[in-house]
Amino acid sequence: MHSSKYLPACFLLILSTTSVSAQQMTLNPGARVLLAVSNTDPNAIRVSDDQIVAVQATQGVLTARTPTPDGGVVFSTVSEKPFTLFVQTASGYSFSAQATPGKRPGLTLTVDNPAVRGTAEAGKWEQSHSGYSGLISGLVNRFVTNRMPAGYVYTKNMSMPVSDSVLRVFSLRPVTAWQGDRLRIVRTDVTSISRQRLKLSERYFWSPGVMAVSFHPRLDVLEPGRSVSVIVLYRTKGGRDEH
Repeated sequence: MHSSKYLPACFLLILSTTSVSAQQMTLNPGARVLLAVSNTDPNAIRVSDDQIVAVQATQGVLTARTPTPDGGVVFSTVSEKPFTLFVQTASGYSFSAQATPGKRPGLTLTVDNPAVRGTAEAGKWEQSHSGYSGLISGLVNRFVTNRMPAGYVYTKNMSMPVSDSVLRVFSLRPVTAWQGDRLRIVRTDVTSISRQRLKLSERYFWSPGVMAVSFHPRLDVLEPGRSVSVIVLYRTKGGRDEH
């Protein structure tokens, strides 16, 4: 009886300990980060919407490196001293880590690149629309209905520049964003913090690089305390907004 009650608690402890080693972080290209890795269990690193092509360290530090189906890498080390790890992906994105090894559960790390770009397919999809308005309406419609075009990727770059006057009457909560070849589309939920009814206007959310602003659902007026999604389409170049 004692053993049957003890084992589930033990399993829960193991699961809890293991989950602590799973991490997700957003790193700019070329960033350096501190990581606690295991020298007793395998460690795993993946980069969202990309494929790791190289994981390098001082010769002999890594005892195994194995690619995973999702484009990540599983690696092992028996080192007891800190070492530097260099990671590079197929898109040219890279970062480094100061790794501190120890007897702990294996690290599972997912890295998001805020400057991620869509693939060549995204460019083909954008160029397949001969009309400016057709491209805008097509992408906004796909975004609202969650039908991502071929080659597009999710991005952590959910920035939506607004003026101080907008921030005085709305609270903003970034929700999601897609990045194509030359276009980035962002959804931000805005809530009225004003005591007055607010007439919604697209011009509140215009800034350099904006191609279109849309509200979902379509509203003309926002009551105090109510929310609406603002969808903004930006023109981008080289993975960076033309601000």
